[in-house]
Amino acid sequence: MSQLAQLQADFQAYIFDNAKGAGFKKSIINDKKVGVTKRLGIYSDGYRLRILEALARVYPNLKALLGDDLFDKTARTYIDNYPSTYRNMRWVGDLMDVHLNKELPQHAIAAEMARFEWALGLAFDAEDAPILTIQALAVIPPEKWGDLTFAFHPSVQLLDLEWNTVLFWQALDNEETPPAVEKINEPCIVYRNEMNSHYRSLDAMEYEAIQQIKAEASFGDLCESLYATLEDGATQQAALYLAGWLEAGIISKIKS
Repeated sequence: MSQLAQLQADFQAYIFDNAKGAGFKKSIINDKKVGVTKRLGIYSDGYRLRILEALARVYPNLKALLGDDLFDKTARTYIDNYPSTYRNMRWVGDLMDVHLNKELPQHAIAAEMARFEWALGLAFDAEDAPILTIQALAVIPPEKWGDLTFAFHPSVQLLDLEWNTVLFWQALDNEETPPAVEKINEPCIVYRNEMNSHYRSLDAMEYEAIQQIKAEASFGDLCESLYATLEDGATQQAALYLAGWLEAGIISKIKS
């Protein structure tokens, strides 16, 4: 490694962890006007402040939930425990829910709030893909529907939420008093439509139906699965699900 490359690596080590990179201070001129500790502190503090700002933008309602002081403290320990490996600041908060599960186990909804807000961001940033329309599906002969399989839009994510996180997030987003934290075990779908992130709570049956289609079950397979619960109403319910998914713009194409 060249001398310049070594200096750069040592500088990065110091920025990430002042204690581990303490040896780098010997490479910096120390004077009475601006001492070496203060000089390096400008860069070290600046690095963390920029990431704190980025995390606050990605997790606005998590910050509202925790409050400024606890969010700042938690975000700083996150920066220390999960140094960024990305060139793009957008992705620096990808492990926040993991961190919150360890750091604040007494606030279980906090980790779910982070998962939910991160999913909203992922939906917005997801790659573009075509949207299957009801009109395109209508030209397929009815006798072939049973064999159809579908691909969901890349923005679609299923969240298996344990707490009333969505209701809590909605209240915070509207600057209203949030409800009491409650365990409700209600899943949620997050997706993008017309350049905006959307979300909707799901009942257990629709959640399972979406999982089956994502796992490449055919429309006929879905009907058979629903028959165990709905019997004669299974096909109608499967058709209603499909129509709703098409209307929401979350199916990208017919796979086969």
